[in-house]
Amino acid sequence: MVFKGLVIKDFLLIRMYLFTWLAVLIVLYTAGASFAAYQKQFYLVFPFLLVLYVGHTLVLPVTAGILLKAEEKGQYWLHGTADGKRLLSSKLIVSTIVLLASLLLTNVLMAFSLMAANGESQLAFLEGQFPWVEGVLFNGGIIFSAFYLTTWGLFLWSLFHSMAQSPALRKIRWILIIAVYFITQTVIVRVTEWSAVKAFLQSWSIQIESPLSSTGGMNEISFTMDSNGLLVWPLLLSCAGFCLLFFAAAWLLDRKVEV
Repeated sequence: MVFKGLVIKDFLLIRMYLFTWLAVLIVLYTAGASFAAYQKQFYLVFPFLLVLYVGHTLVLPVTAGILLKAEEKGQYWLHGTADGKRLLSSKLIVSTIVLLASLLLTNVLMAFSLMAANGESQLAFLEGQFPWVEGVLFNGGIIFSAFYLTTWGLFLWSLFHSMAQSPALRKIRWILIIAVYFITQTVIVRVTEWSAVKAFLQSWSIQIESPLSSTGGMNEISFTMDSNGLLVWPLLLSCAGFCLLFFAAAWLLDRKVEV
């Protein structure tokens, strides 16, 4: 019941932001589609939609940031009984709902655009086929990137406020936060460049072929991370890293730090 109450509380906090954002999406799309229709070249709406899609990588972390800001003002974890995992899980769940709702609307707008632009020469390579595989992979990539930004954000936010307990670190915690992130990223990049590690990461792959691969006017389409296919180990290890960051953030929060 405590966790359900947290989810409801967080959703009510973000509800108006969600409805406002969905309305903004519709207005932005209408503006782009109107311009494309005015030019009598409706395919021009697709670069605009692509920008909207890529922007979704920020929807999850921004939503989580709004909810965390509310935590800073209310300091609920200092006075409540819920632990850090439940508090952060609630924000992650609600933020994911917002992201999925926004992506669903954008996918509907994309489907409508494909039907409206059907028959234009620039889309002849589709041959009436809907790019389901590409859509699933593209949406999956957006969600993956959004979780990367969000879990790092949760961890760095908790680390930042935990440093407030130490007078010696309080004034330089922004510098330390930036250093932690960039040092970690540098170490990961260097380690993955080792030949043994690279060979391991490339040892398990799944080839994903597009149903459009045989259409005229296009080369074979394959959404891959390299020439071998979609690499599984980097995805699994990244997910493990997301979990590690989440639990580390929850552990720091359980120390009941003041913000």
